[in-house]
Amino acid sequence: MKEKIIIETIGTISKKETLASVEDSFSKGSLVLEILYPFPGYYHTTVPDTETLSPSSVFLITKRNYTDEKIIRATAKIKNELGENFNATPGKLTLSNIQTSCIRVKNLKGYELLTQLIELFNKEGVQMAKYRRVAPYEGVININKCFSLSNPEKGLYLDIDEPVMCYIEIPVQLKWNTFEKMTHDIKANIEENKFDGAMGTFYRKDCLLDVVRIYDENIDNHKINTIKEKYLEAISRLKTK
Repeated sequence: MKEKIIIETIGTISKKETLASVEDSFSKGSLVLEILYPFPGYYHTTVPDTETLSPSSVFLITKRNYTDEKIIRATAKIKNELGENFNATPGKLTLSNIQTSCIRVKNLKGYELLTQLIELFNKEGVQMAKYRRVAPYEGVININKCFSLSNPEKGLYLDIDEPVMCYIEIPVQLKWNTFEKMTHDIKANIEENKFDGAMGTFYRKDCLLDVVRIYDENIDNHKINTIKEKYLEAISRLKTK
């Protein structure tokens, strides 16, 4: 029996989302943004009912740029104190045309925990920017995160922690606008086009791999192979121009 190899690594995810500020009553006077339509390429503008009572993803906007190490160490302490299995990771997003540091928080059980979470980050020396109302807008988010992956075939990685995610290795680094147009064109030319795409990277021993992250709650081998083939074909056409 072939042993299943698990790859643990770090990397990044970049994606465009519709963001707006969380109400001040939930954020203790701090600036917190939330995603209004999670995985827009999959759900379009319909937020699933299971997401309406708790935040899908929130972004604590930090007062300054803290190191990844400081945020990761603070998060580990806060998890122990709260007894909650949320996920927090450092990142950056565009706010008022300025790249701004943030902490992306997922799997928080309710908005009422935000105040406590912010207080505990302050206790660990991670301060948040002051609250202001931010109307809904589209912005690109860049998140640093840890991955646990299996590699069933060359160029394809499956997410062990989040089985609805998989990653297609690509041979070039794409700019966001190029990737966005490419994804739109692929969706317009295949029948099974219900998926959400994002760009990503994985750190490996001797290199940095560029990947396309696919979110699909009903992914199967045929569909992912079709999507993989279409991205590689589109990139090949780019390289020959």
